[in-house]
Amino acid sequence: MLEVFDTWYTALYEAWYAFADRLIGVAPHLIGASLILIFGSLIAMGVGEAVGALIDRLKLDDILGKAILQPIQKGIGVKVKIAGLVEELVKWVILIVVFIAAADVAHLSQVNQFFSEVLHYLPNVFVSVIILVVASLVATFVGNVLSNTVKDDMGYYSGLSKGAIYTFAILAALHQLQISKPLIEILFTG
Repeated sequence: MLEVFDTWYTALYEAWYAFADRLIGVAPHLIGASLILIFGSLIAMGVGEAVGALIDRLKLDDILGKAILQPIQKGIGVKVKIAGLVEELVKWVILIVVFIAAADVAHLSQVNQFFSEVLHYLPNVFVSVIILVVASLVATFVGNVLSNTVKDDMGYYSGLSKGAIYTFAILAALHQLQISKPLIEILFTG
């Protein structure tokens, strides 16, 4: 009977020793990754708020609001604030870099690869947003020109031109986002 307990004790001791050895080997990496996440998040929030405050001080919301955002805000019915948008964008770009660094320190290669792909995909999102903003400005301009130059009491021509511009812009933005490229190419060709 003593021999059975000795075997159990040896098995438990070896399992616990192997677990403790792995934990001691991984603990510095996890602590380092945690510290990177904590301090990186604080830095990201601080830098984001500083950029938002700088944009507020430069009054870019007022300048861009009158020139660019007013037609877009009327079209979508949502008030957009440049300072808040840029603040969030800066914060999230920094956070993605922090996540990549933390995953690298923790030796989580799959997580690191995922966030690297997200970081490389962000320019596509930025270009898509610019395409849609420019399209909104062009559609508003063309619609106003057609309303004022052509006898268009019902708004048929201006509405048709806006619809065509928005359709083209949405297809271009989806193509930039690499969403179902063959389908978009077929629609674009049509």
